[in-house]
Amino acid sequence: MTWRETPAALPHSTPRFPFADPRTTPMPDTLRDRLYSTEAIVLARRNLGEADRIYDIFSVRSGRKSIIAKGARKAESRNGRSLDLLNRVVVHLYRGRSLDGVRGVETVATHPGLRDGLQAFAAASYLADLVRVMTQEDEPNERVYALLAETLALLSDGVDPWSLTRYFEYAFLEASGFQAQLHECPTCREAITEQANAFSVREGGVICPRCRASDPGAVALSVNAQKYLRTMQRDGLRRLLSLQLDEASRQQVERALTDYVQHIAERPIGSLAVLHALQLKAPDPRP
Repeated sequence: MTWRETPAALPHSTPRFPFADPRTTPMPDTLRDRLYSTEAIVLARRNLGEADRIYDIFSVRSGRKSIIAKGARKAESRNGRSLDLLNRVVVHLYRGRSLDGVRGVETVATHPGLRDGLQAFAAASYLADLVRVMTQEDEPNERVYALLAETLALLSDGVDPWSLTRYFEYAFLEASGFQAQLHECPTCREAITEQANAFSVREGGVICPRCRASDPGAVALSVNAQKYLRTMQRDGLRRLLSLQLDEASRQQVERALTDYVQHIAERPIGSLAVLHALQLKAPDPRP
């Protein structure tokens, strides 16, 4: 008689399944559950190893997210070419342990006009940096995505980079829950009147002359600068593009918004310095 060990002959403490008991361990996710696609804009990239790249994207589905593209640095990689900076794409992904991986990319828009003008490209890079620095990972925001996609398209089409950048800063802050107070002093709650006032990044809005003493770092705002900001808030981009603003007021508006953005971000935005340098060198496009 041939001896054969049966389950009953095993000690009670000896597991029949040395790695995992299929009766109690859930089966791994199916391949279908691991695959998904989303529209996204490429914000940044960095090299990994000899052939791979990690990309920071802002997507409709997941908000800001880091993904890995294997072999993206190879010359023959189609994914690497499609995932160029500032491109709008549909990216097909698989869920990974630490980073989701790219399995395919479809190009939606490459924004060729951004490569033809340094100011437009610098402005677009700054806006992408804002989104990358000031959004949380895996927190979708459809308003921010639509705003970034539209602004990149307009920059590529040759619309004034300065006006687009200022509008994006304001609208992005509003969509992120940091709308500037323009009609009422946030310190004393008195209505803002038509006179020289100041913008306080600490208080998040325009403060009256009486309250300005409590914030020496507030940015002075002329009446024209305040009207420009209110038009931005009330009428949107189309009306804003038709306005002409004197140089002193332009500088005040720019400083108020960029200071406010960096105050909220709690860090300087590196690409802003490049944009400022290019603006100083470029001729004034206004008649």
